Amino acid sequence: MKKYKLKLHYTADELKELKGLRKDYKSPMNAIYHIIETQTNDDILKNLRKKYRILDIHKEFDFMADINNAVMGTAIFPENKYAVHDSTTNQYLYYNIKQKGLRWGQPHSGKVVTKTKDEWLAISPAYEPMLERVEDDE
Repeated sequence: MKKYKLKLHYTADELKELKGLRKDYKSPMNAIYHIIETQTNDDILKNLRKKYRILDIHKEFDFMADINNAVMGTAIFPENKYAVHDSTTNQYLYYNIKQKGLRWGQPHSGKVVTKTKDEWLAISPAYEPMLERVEDDE
């Protein structure tokens, strides 16, 4: 079965709702209908509904494709990204452009490096207690 990356960017709350669609719906059309039409007091799709309501009309097809892929089990969800942060010294691992490598410190001339949890642990299991989840900028 072919898998598809999500076409739109979603917040953590929107992703949680999107992932839940597969267990709650058998039909993508029913899910889309409930997102755009139905509203209840215990609204479990409020974040997706809010996203739909402020969505640019040119992005509606991408939104529907993401809903379809979530319900059908063909969506590839983004993995959480982490930075390595030593809270004792308040330093991060960042990429130093001049030295062309990872360094500890405050990233003045470089950017904090973000990777998935598995990628960091493959480099060094000692990083695990220092992993700090970051919002994805993509």
